[in-house]
Amino acid sequence: MNKVILVALLMPAAAFGQNMENIGSANVIISEIMADPSPVVELPAREYIELHNRSGDPVNLKNWSLSDGNSNCVFPERIIAPGDYIIVCQREDTLLFNRRGKTMGLKSFPALTNEGKTLFIRDSKAALVHGVKYSSEWYADKLKAGGGWSLEIIDTGYPFYEKGNWRASVSPEGGTPGKANSVSGSNQDIFFSGIENVFPDDSNKISIRFSESAWGLINVSEIIEIEGSDIDTLFQSDPLYRSYTVLLEEPLQPGTIYTLRIYDRVTDFAGNKMEHNTFIFGITEPAGGGDILFNELLFNPYPEEPDFIEFYNCSGKIINASSLLLVSINDESRDTSSVFPVSSENRCVMPRNYIVITYGKEVLTGRFPNSDPGNIIEVPSLPSMPDDRGHLVLFNRSLEKIDEVFYDAEMHYSLLGGDEGISIEKVAANGISADRSQWHSASESAGWGTPGAPNSVLSENQANGDKVALSSTKITPDNDGNEDFLVIHFMLEGLGSVISVDVFDETGRFVKRVADNLLAGPESSVVWNGTAADEKLVNTGIYILLISFFDDTGKTQKWKKVCTVVRR
Repeated sequence: MNKVILVALLMPAAAFGQNMENIGSANVIISEIMADPSPVVELPAREYIELHNRSGDPVNLKNWSLSDGNSNCVFPERIIAPGDYIIVCQREDTLLFNRRGKTMGLKSFPALTNEGKTLFIRDSKAALVHGVKYSSEWYADKLKAGGGWSLEIIDTGYPFYEKGNWRASVSPEGGTPGKANSVSGSNQDIFFSGIENVFPDDSNKISIRFSESAWGLINVSEIIEIEGSDIDTLFQSDPLYRSYTVLLEEPLQPGTIYTLRIYDRVTDFAGNKMEHNTFIFGITEPAGGGDILFNELLFNPYPEEPDFIEFYNCSGKIINASSLLLVSINDESRDTSSVFPVSSENRCVMPRNYIVITYGKEVLTGRFPNSDPGNIIEVPSLPSMPDDRGHLVLFNRSLEKIDEVFYDAEMHYSLLGGDEGISIEKVAANGISADRSQWHSASESAGWGTPGAPNSVLSENQANGDKVALSSTKITPDNDGNEDFLVIHFMLEGLGSVISVDVFDETGRFVKRVADNLLAGPESSVVWNGTAADEKLVNTGIYILLISFFDDTGKTQKWKKVCTVVRR
């Protein structure tokens, strides 16, 4: 069994090597961003940002700076009055904006990429005042995201509240440079998700990332304990204080699961405490065949909603999600898609845990109430997942196949009125992904999907010493999430067992062949969903399962098992 070690967090302020007093004061903030001015609505076809003094005092911007992490522009002496706005742009563009408000031109104004980037302002002592990592997703409007419209902050009282506090301008001019934002309103920040990722870069260095700027860390002086060893150093590793690096005095040990905990004094700018203040991690190992399995798929979502793919780590290893590569294959043309990393950042997939990838996490968690957001990560895009059928393959960095799945719409429960917005789930976590019988529609009672959480149709083997065991002696195939299908578990010897399963009614009439010479390992399972050979539900009654197998030594065995089907 893996040893579990508790890590508490130390944060010596001296580790930062800069003035802490005014960090994150946000007395002056970035309140508007025009990253994509073309096609023009009415504003000049030039990039700009807007600064707003949200404090009650005048502020001299002399020797302040605007940076994107690469370039650094120093402000000239300029007073910004309480409640006032200044348009900041390229020096040669000042004449274009002067009539719209107070303007400051910079010789090396940073280029604003359409997709997004990090921008931040520092005071004359190099302390962070405000910053934002903007994204084109914030427009929340496909037409406006195409250009000509600025992004505006909604509630200046919560300047470090980002994705939920910015939106496309609603001004008929395309933006409001130099004056109050067109989207201004009350939009209180009441939630701080907290720790989003912890990853050991090596045995002595740990990276921590938060959902928002974490201010309390810069004054915390608690002790970090890892089996008696202290943390050597903790320092911020991004300009917005969302990522930190911990240097350890004693190295982490392979095969050990660690838990990092941060205490309640760490808050976001609005004073919210973290919803997630613990995180488990450990030294990762390379993934091999069968270590990570496909576990749940949504390939036919509702219009304008995202697909998702769920994986399950059935191994005892801690695996780096960024080392997993996903492709889709068109079985008709044999074309293979581009390679899609499961994660763009290093992330631990813990043993016997789930990870879900989607391009719309917020929509997904809203659609499926039984999801686990902590196990869902957002990616820019997924491989092609056609609504009718598809083929997905998971590789490691060495392009060794880890797992493979073939899916199609007929894998859904045959009596559903439609399958739009319904995922298919594995009935056994360790089941063979390429075996169609291992998949079933998610139950209605679970909201038609459980991304990041245990499957609604999960049926684990109950160890009783029998070579063949049934999940139940009765099934009620109505897709309510309770005994909807029968799982036949096998605990056999050797690697070459061949299994066949036939179903008969109580008069001895043949009903359906469930498994036909299935090559199975020492532990496997077969599913019967209560349908006959024509995929229609059987009538209420008693059904007999004739199970036979032979192995690579020539040994054969047969069993008869009985299951009752109840139609309600």
